[in-house]
Amino acid sequence: MTTPSSSPVPRRHRRGLTRSAAACERCRRRKQKCDGKPPTCGPCAGAGATCIPSERLLIRQGDADCECQSLREQLVSLERRYEALAQQHEELLAQKDRDANPRALDDHTLVNSSLDYPDAIGTSETVVPQGPDLQRNANCAYSGRILRPTFTKSTDLEGMNKSTLSCAWNLWGDDSVPTEPPISMSILNNAAYIELVNIFFERRWPYLPVLHRPTFEAKYLTPFMTNLETDPVSNFFVYMVLAVAATEKSWVEQENRLIHREFFARAVQELHYVMRIDDFECAQCLLLLCMYGHNEPQAVNLWYTSGLALRLATGIDLHRRESLLGLDLFRTEMSKRVFWCAYVMDCSIAVNMGRPLGIQDTDISTPLPLQLSDDQLCDTVEAPDPEPVTIPKVTDTSTFIHIIKLRRMNAKIYKAFHPAVRSSSARDGVDALRSYYYSELNMWLVTAPRYPHTHSTFQSLEWFHIAFNHAIMSLYRPSRTAPILSADDLRICTEAAIGLISSYSSLYARNKIKYTFVAIHSLFLAALTMLYALRASPALRQDLTKPVISTNISTFLTLFRGISNGRAVGEKCSSIIERLGAAILTLFDDTEQPISAVDDEFQSWFGLQTNIFSPRDRDATFGDPVGVSPHLPDVRVDLPWTDLFIEGLDMGAVSAWNFF
Repeated sequence: MTTPSSSPVPRRHRRGLTRSAAACERCRRRKQKCDGKPPTCGPCAGAGATCIPSERLLIRQGDADCECQSLREQLVSLERRYEALAQQHEELLAQKDRDANPRALDDHTLVNSSLDYPDAIGTSETVVPQGPDLQRNANCAYSGRILRPTFTKSTDLEGMNKSTLSCAWNLWGDDSVPTEPPISMSILNNAAYIELVNIFFERRWPYLPVLHRPTFEAKYLTPFMTNLETDPVSNFFVYMVLAVAATEKSWVEQENRLIHREFFARAVQELHYVMRIDDFECAQCLLLLCMYGHNEPQAVNLWYTSGLALRLATGIDLHRRESLLGLDLFRTEMSKRVFWCAYVMDCSIAVNMGRPLGIQDTDISTPLPLQLSDDQLCDTVEAPDPEPVTIPKVTDTSTFIHIIKLRRMNAKIYKAFHPAVRSSSARDGVDALRSYYYSELNMWLVTAPRYPHTHSTFQSLEWFHIAFNHAIMSLYRPSRTAPILSADDLRICTEAAIGLISSYSSLYARNKIKYTFVAIHSLFLAALTMLYALRASPALRQDLTKPVISTNISTFLTLFRGISNGRAVGEKCSSIIERLGAAILTLFDDTEQPISAVDDEFQSWFGLQTNIFSPRDRDATFGDPVGVSPHLPDVRVDLPWTDLFIEGLDMGAVSAWNFF
């Protein structure tokens, strides 16, 4: 017998043997070979049986929820992106040739001179120049100051008093815009664009009617949605309107909550060309940037951009009545709207940032806009006869006209009570001037338009109360003209502050308020004003109770952290109010009755005459300081105040006694 081999020889398949990828059902049950020929295999054909293919050979139709449509849209988007990149490649090659030969510049570089003022505001025969210079050029990206942050971290200069800067710098200086990866916009379609445009004109247009809706839709939106070849200015207008509207839309808080930044990023890609067009249309673009900057103050330099828009408007004499002669109703009203939009924006930013006003009311002669809607502006050729009583509508300019009246009063109050340099004549007649403006503001509130139903926050009764209370605080709070307040002044400040916080709370409860720079600043100023009045007025603390004040502080903190949307500035402001509030609440535990109704000693060292100027320069600047107290503040409750205002809101950075 032979010994078997230790390593068996592997079995080989016979030549010519083929195996089917998947046998049919009959062959599988019978466990026989199947050649898999469609539509009937060999064994089934020989037996005359029905051949049922295996499920592994069947191609099933996708269900209704497949991603085919999404993939097709992504493919179309990628094809467009490829075409845009190819175009940019050609432009870069052409730019390289032009740089090598400067004389090769074509006439498109002078396209700005071909745009005249009437075409800029929209006519039936608007001529839009075309050419390679109108296309996006990555080599010509805008790099100016418009896209810089509104607030930058203050430089630590030796010997510089930080409190000379507005408190906003120390609060917002390190609040940067977070960087996220680009968001896919393939889920958006024309219906989504139309919805966002509706949101813009329903919610933000009443405050700043900088655009004429029919002109915007015909000139910019329709070519954008129909994928027609559009110029960069059209892209900028559409993307900026979408960006502003996206900050208002409810679904931005869900999976698309950052899509407004993607719209903004696409809009600013065209900003280098926008800065070269005519002044009127450029002013409209700058005002759209300011509207977006209200929600993202670190993405747009609000002070610079609003001032530039006002300069452009006054540069073409929109502030003068004479510039309107010979224009039809449409051009006249659009001229007035754009100028007053620039005025309203400049006044709001200047007052909230403590900066000079861009224009004085005595230099303005152009009238206010007529109370007309955009549709009426298209259908009417001549100005309508003034009616005795015009019922306000949500689609007309009644809200805007009322806001202009308020901003003009804001400017007068700001100029009279908060000048950079205090004069002796400014102190005369302070009480009479306050009484006059107080009556004017109350009349403004009483005559505010009422709307039965509106989607815009700026047309709500709460917003008119917020604007009224903000103006009252500016009128009565400590200022360079009146650093020492009476008991009645402090009471009015407290009522205005509590009223402003309550109105914001009502809007927040109905999801009608979003994060804006002005909202944050107004709320913070209201909380500080309330706590300051309670600290300076023992009589006011007697009228209120500790639980009431504690509730007001808690309401502010809840509201402030809610609308701040997780930003660093929200937590920073909240911690300041918490510390000041805890110090104020300790005063309610005192058993001793106050001697006077007002603590002039607290106001004397806290007043602007001390925290604006250093001790060395104070006596030289003010020869007759009002109520300057030689005593130190109450260490129990006043350390937070010294940290807050003397060191520019950087609490705990240095000892409070360094000031004295």
